[in-house]
This record gives sequence, C-alpha cells and structure tokens, in this order.
Amino acid sequence: MTLKRKIYQDILNCPVKLKKAGFSLGFRVENSSIIGKFRDDALPLLDKKYTNFFPKAQFTFPIDSLKSISVNYAKSIRRPNYSSLSQGATYINPYFLYARNINLGPTIINEISTTFQYHDKSVKLGYTYAKDPVHNSFSFDDQKNIMTFQDINFDKSSGFTADFTLPFTHKFWTASNSLVFILEKIEDKSAAFLASKPYCYYSSNNEFKLPKEYSFVLNFWGLTKQYTGVFVTNPRFIVDMAVSKTFIKKWNCTLSCNNVFKNNIETEKFTINTVNSKARYVVDNHEISLTIKYSFGKVKETEFKEKNNDENQDRVR
Repeated sequence: MTLKRKIYQDILNCPVKLKKAGFSLGFRVENSSIIGKFRDDALPLLDKKYTNFFPKAQFTFPIDSLKSISVNYAKSIRRPNYSSLSQGATYINPYFLYARNINLGPTIINEISTTFQYHDKSVKLGYTYAKDPVHNSFSFDDQKNIMTFQDINFDKSSGFTADFTLPFTHKFWTASNSLVFILEKIEDKSAAFLASKPYCYYSSNNEFKLPKEYSFVLNFWGLTKQYTGVFVTNPRFIVDMAVSKTFIKKWNCTLSCNNVFKNNIETEKFTINTVNSKARYVVDNHEISLTIKYSFGKVKETEFKEKNNDENQDRVR
C-alpha cells in the first residue's frame, strides 16, 4: 500500500514591544492532503483533505531585572507517525491480533499557560485541551473469536498542570530539579470512565565536580500512580548514574549505567468496548557503557539557552 501525505503551510509572526512589556502574535495555516491506496485499486482507501489554523500568542511583562510574568496561548497539531498508519497486523497467538490503524487522525491541542520567572527559577500553571488524542484500544470479534489491539483516536482529553523548576548550585554540586503536579482526564464513549486523580512527575539531574578531574552524575525521575479517567498506570522510579575522568584536558573517559535498579515494568488497566485489560509491559532498557572521547583543538564551554532541556519531558502527558 502507498501512503502519501502533503502539507503546505504559511507562517506569520509579529513581535511587538510596548515599553517594558513584550507581545508576540503569530499564526500558521496548514493545508493537508493525504491519499492511501493499493497499486491495483481504482479508488483510494484513504482520501483526506483539511485545512487547520494554528494561532499563537505570548505576552511578557518584566517586573524587574530578575522577575517576569508571561502568558502564552498556542494551538498545535500532533500527527501519528507513518508506522502507525500501515495496514499491517501481527498474530500474537491464534486469538489475539496486534494491528495498525490507517484511519488514525491528528490530535489538535489547545494550551494556555502562565509562567512566573525569578532568575533561573520558575512556576508555570497550564491548561491543555486535546481533541482526538491517540491511545491504546481493544475490540473483540465474537464471530471470529479474535481480540484486536490497536491505537485509536479517543474523543478528547484535558489537563491542569503546575510545574516548578528549581536549579541549584552549591560549591561542587550543580542540580536541576523539576516537580510537576498533573490532573488529567481522558474521555471516550467506548471506554469505562474511572476516577481522575492528581499525580506527580519529578526529575532531578545532579552533577558533582570531584578532585583530580573526576565528576559524578546522578539523575533520577519518577511518576506516582496515575488515574487519568480511562487508564490506571503504576508508579515508576528510574535512576541513572555516570562517572567520568578527564585526562590532560583532551581525553575523557565515562562509565555510565542507566536504569540502575532495573525498574522496567509498566502496568496499565482500562476497560474499552466491554473488554477489561490488565496489561504488563516489560522493556529491557538497562545498559552499562564505557565511552572514551578525545577533543581536537580548543574546547569552549557549552552554553544552554533553553530553560529546560529534559529529554524525558514526553513522559508528562
């Protein structure tokens, strides 16, 4: 099967400064055309055309040289990847089928937030509303006696977040800490609605500069038990460690270990299409590595301009 997706977009951004305050208004218009068909078919199996308008606005007001308040609004789109859109299916056993979903549509997300920034510390409050979010689903064919597992578009989801970012430096210790409180509700007419309760995501990245050009890195993150309206997911706690040594300023040797305690099991409970699921996912992501690096020429200090560069931020949904 051949799947073609064409996206045309126009972008406009207008930043404005009014004395101390800053205001930015912009939008993006996308026209999408999606066609999917088998080579020998006269008519396409999939033929979608739609136009979306994505506005974005930001207002920033500096209180003084160290403190500022900003208000943001943005509408965005999250598309399913190509591998999720194939027609492929795999039999796990004679009664259980894992399938892709060619009819998956994009998720439209509206987000409004306000942030109070004090030097390098911040507090962010946000509200997110998503239409057609993508989640796991089960269906049962009682004629063929086959259970099918695939991703589908749910009706909607919404969530409130309170995000606290606290960098910390003391002598040889540098840390970046994040604590996020989330109240998320996922809804779909095919799913049994359960309680929606607040849960917490936390992460801490710590680096210790030791004598004789040694350094020790300790990173950890975790999620408390999640009740999101449809899904119930178990708590998680992951620890990563690394030790590095610099030789003659150009050679660096690093020994690292991720997921030290091998917490690689995730459980999920939900009821969809009258099918009650208690899933258990096991991922072998425990790894020990040794890295040797040599730097050519003069090495400049790296400066990060992003306020938060957390590679695990997609865990918070």
